Amino acid sequence: MINTIVIVGLLIIIAILIYLVISTKEISFFNKNESFNQIEKMTNLAKVVDKINEEIVSVTTPLGELNRFLGGNVTTGRLGEWSLESIVQDIMPDGSYYFQHIINSQTSEQVDCAVSTADGILVPIDSKFYGGIYKNYQDAGTDKDRRSVLKNLKTAILNDASEISGKYILQNTTSSYAILYIASEKLIDLVDKIDDLRQECLTENRILIQGPNTLAAFLDTIRVGHHYLKLNETASKVAKVVRDIQNEFSNFDATTDTVIKKLDLAVKDVHKLQTRINVLGKTLEKGAENLSGEIEENQHD
Repeated sequence: MINTIVIVGLLIIIAILIYLVISTKEISFFNKNESFNQIEKMTNLAKVVDKINEEIVSVTTPLGELNRFLGGNVTTGRLGEWSLESIVQDIMPDGSYYFQHIINSQTSEQVDCAVSTADGILVPIDSKFYGGIYKNYQDAGTDKDRRSVLKNLKTAILNDASEISGKYILQNTTSSYAILYIASEKLIDLVDKIDDLRQECLTENRILIQGPNTLAAFLDTIRVGHHYLKLNETASKVAKVVRDIQNEFSNFDATTDTVIKKLDLAVKDVHKLQTRINVLGKTLEKGAENLSGEIEENQHD
């Protein structure tokens, strides 16, 4: 009996151990599955994070370019030149503009662009950009700070105007004025906030301040001059052809008159010849009649 109880107890213990082992394996299996799912989720999450990072980079790159653009460095100056080149090429006919052009052969100074008028006069255009000042104006928190920024902008523009005037306005070669081009309408808005700045640049340095819109309109007037010049050249060529045709017709008309006169003379000569032939015919006819009469008389005799 006791042995039976011991055996049953051992079997129960073995069964319990087997259950525990099986339970442990199932738990381990589920844990493994859960770990696998978590790893898969983390992998997907990592992919999403990588994609977000790529998108952030794609956004921060142009933002970085924009910051450099607004920072007023060398890259900013180049962007201003690109803007200038784009406007000039879109409006002006080929051969009427020159980029990085040396106006004065005595120096190596190159103006960003020189546009030729219909009369062959060069208009110097130099590009400037005051991005750092624009950013300072945007960051200014008080009217006093904004007035200070505008004062600095005025000083910078007047200095540039004086430099452009001295370098690129050349008597008998260029126009009596040059253009300071600012490649941003927002900056032009700041320029317009400064009283009498445009007038001061024009009267003291012979410099016109222009933004993209005003420069496009200005260049369009020069383009129209080239257009009218071309029309005048074409009209001159047409007039020459018409004159040549008129001369040919005059010569032809004179020749026709000569031919008509010669034809009239020829007709008169023909009439004279016909008269002669008629007279000769009548004479022959009369002679033949006389001859016939004489023959008949001789026969009777």
